Parts: sequence; structure tokens; C-alpha cells
Amino acid sequence: MAEKPESASFWKLVRTRNFGLMWGAGGLSAIGDQFDLVAFPWLVLLVTGDPLAVGAVIAVGSVPTVFFMLVGGSMVDRFSPRSIMLASNVVRVALSAVLAALVLAELADLWLIYALAVLKGVADSFYYPANSAMLPRIVPVGLLRQSNAAVHTTAEISGFIGPTLAGLLIALFSESGDTRGIGMAFAVVALMFLLSSLMLLAMKMDGLESDSTDDDSERRGILSSIGQGIRFVRADRTMFVLFLLIAGVELFVEGPVIVGIPVLAETRLAEGALALGIIMSAYAGGSVVGAVLAGTLPEPKRTLGPTFIALIVLSGILLMPFGFLRMMWLAAGVSLLIGIIGGYTEILFVSWLQGRTPSAMMGRVMSLVMVSAVGLSPISSAVSGALIRISLEWVFMGAGALMALFCLIMGLRREIRDMRMAGGSEDSDQQK
Repeated sequence: MAEKPESASFWKLVRTRNFGLMWGAGGLSAIGDQFDLVAFPWLVLLVTGDPLAVGAVIAVGSVPTVFFMLVGGSMVDRFSPRSIMLASNVVRVALSAVLAALVLAELADLWLIYALAVLKGVADSFYYPANSAMLPRIVPVGLLRQSNAAVHTTAEISGFIGPTLAGLLIALFSESGDTRGIGMAFAVVALMFLLSSLMLLAMKMDGLESDSTDDDSERRGILSSIGQGIRFVRADRTMFVLFLLIAGVELFVEGPVIVGIPVLAETRLAEGALALGIIMSAYAGGSVVGAVLAGTLPEPKRTLGPTFIALIVLSGILLMPFGFLRMMWLAAGVSLLIGIIGGYTEILFVSWLQGRTPSAMMGRVMSLVMVSAVGLSPISSAVSGALIRISLEWVFMGAGALMALFCLIMGLRREIRDMRMAGGSEDSDQQK
């Protein structure tokens, strides 16, 4: 499965061809994603001026992602993850280029934005499970935590750069109500996905992809294969409860953050699009710090569950006053702290999940955890868009409070309290 034995040093691994190329491809893709996160809601706000429309577009784009991500996870366990990533990237390059052309030509009507959001959601739903399943195929199990930290850190550094550059680009090339800067931002998205694809093509995967495919999955139909993945997760009590925890947190937070922060920047902060980019970059910068901490600090082997709960509760508390902030740098500071927590907990969770999941099931399990994270996003985004019309401030207040309360309740469950990193005593209890 891996290019190097587990005794290989991490720094030697960093210099290996496949890991280095995947690392770079992920960073470039992250820049494109971050440009999208700034340009898309800003475009909808300029076209409609309505936060409900922002929530609706995000919701519409999320609906196909929920279903097709399960299909994507099953396909990853049947075929080469790299091939699926490449195919998805080709579609994402084309969609971003078309959107850039439409915006620059001032032809980006709302119905076209809806259509392109749906198509991009489908493409993303295949890319992300493949991306998550790739790393365990080229990295030893003993280096998964450090490698995840490196990949996550680089992606978040790209994310730190991306939103600020996107905000600057939009601000510099757009006059009042002008969408030219947004069109240029989408052109950058297309370029980043193209460069990412070229790096994936340069990888040498001889013998690394076929060894990890699931022969039984290939004989099954897509729905049967998906069902097998669901049964695997359901049989692992700790994994199942953790997936429920993720779903609940995302329900409370996804919509208020994705819809609320662009509205906050546009209606409350004088810097506008630049403020949106800086706030999002601050989160990415914090996530870099969190990932570095996760990769360098000792693992909380016997306190993993309580650590998760305490940190997520703290994130909810930090989110509560966000809608009342009127200074860009204060909002960026809060976003930085939330990012540190998010980066740290994500690395620990992904490493725990990869170390616990058989290679032949990796694509389906990764797709299921992503569905847990985005499955309720359409509801969260649509409801948040409607509620923000009433009060932006209290949407953030309620979201943070509900998130913290929900996590405290879930933290009382034995499955969460007894979570251990790979190799802990909890592993023997996995399938009981």
C-alpha cells in the first residue's frame, strides 16, 4: 500500500514523488476552492442583494453533493482514486471557465448560477472522497497523522492566501455593482484546478491503486456497495455516534457561517469583499496552526473524545457574538481562534478514522463522513438565509449556543468518552 516502510522518516516521505505531487495538487485545489467561497456568495449578493438567495444557491448546490458523494465513495473503492480526481477536476475546470466567461460578459443570470452550482456540487462529490482515500494508499499507517497534518497545513496555507487574494482581486477590479473582479476570480479558480490536474497526472501509481481496490465491491451494484459501507459504519458504535455528532454540529453551524459571514461583510463591515476574504483567510491561518499542533503535540490517546467535545463547545461559544462584531480585525481574530480549534480536531479525527478503516472500505467511509458533514447543509443554508433577514446577530448567537449544547449532550455518551487513537483499548470493542 505504501511507498515507504513505516520506519521511514517523515521528511524522507515528504521528498517522495507521489506524496509531494499530491501535496502540491491539494494546495492548488484549495486555492481554487477558497476563491470560490468568496466569489460565489459575493456574486449572488450583487445580482440579487438578498441573503435568502445566497442560502438558496448554496442549498441547491449541496443537494446533489449529498447523494452523489455516496456514489463517489463507492466508485473510489472500485477504481483508481486518482482517475476519479482527474475526471472531477476536468469538469470543475470547465464549469469555472464557463462561469468566468458568463460573469465577464455580464450574462450571469440567477438561474445560470443555480445550474452551475448544481453541476459543481456533483463534481465535488466525486473529488473529495477520492482525495481522502488517496493518502492511506501512499503513506504508511504510522505516518498518517503527520502526513494528514502536512497536507492539511499546506491546504490551509493555500486557503489563507486564497480568500485574501480573491477579496483583493474583486475589490481592485470591480467598481460599485461591477462584477468584473468576480469574473476574474472564477478564471483563477479554473487555472488552479487545471494546474492541480497536471500534478495528479505526474504521479506514478503503478501497483498502488489496484492493490487496494475492493474486489467484492466490484461484483456488487452501486447501491449494494453503498449499503455495505453504511452497515460497516453502523456496526462500529463509536464511529456511528461520531458521525451523528458531526452531522448535528454542521446543521447548526454550516448555514450561519457560509451565508452569514458574506452578509456580515457586505452589510456591517466597511471593507466589504476585502473583509470577507480576510475573515476567511484568518480561519485558514488558524487551521494551519491547529494542524501543526496536531502533527507535533503528543496524541491525546486516552482523552480523545473529551478533547473533541471540549474544543467544539469552545468553538460554539466563540461563534455566539460573531454577528455583533463591527470591526474587521476583531472578526478576523475570532475566526482565527475558531480555525485553530477546527484544524486541530480535524487532523485528529481524520487520522483516527483512517487508522480504523480497512483500505478497501476507505472511499465509502470517507464519503459517509463527508455526507454527515454536508447532508444537512441544504436545510441549514436555506433556513439561515431566511432567518438572517430577521436578525443576523441572533442567528450567530443561536447557532453557537445550540452547537455547544448539542456537543455537551453527545459528550455524555460512553462511545465518545471512551474514544482512543488507533491501537487503544477501544479498538477491541469496535464491532460489539
